[in-house]
Amino acid sequence: MKQDTTQATPFELIYGRTATLPVEIKVNTYPTEPITEENFQETLLRKTYDLIEILENKQKKAADNIQKSQEKQKERHNNQLPDKPVKFKIGDKVLLYHTTMEKQ
Repeated sequence: MKQDTTQATPFELIYGRTATLPVEIKVNTYPTEPITEENFQETLLRKTYDLIEILENKQKKAADNIQKSQEKQKERHNNQLPDKPVKFKIGDKVLLYHTTMEKQ
């Protein structure tokens, strides 16, 4: 399941690809190229470089999405704050709130 902030699954951000279910190994549900002994090294290197490039791009995109999300959250929070800060004077009564007492 994709995360709202990163727009990617945690698996994709770590491994650079979508997760493969065990049943997909037996039943080819995705396109694969045949690997022979002659082209094994070449195919392995190409796939490794492709994964590295894809992973870097996904992580950069996730970082950008996180930055945008944080900016939206900050803007939303700042819009909820009053325009003028509340100034207390000596002798004003205020509510003293203890979060530790809430748990008891």
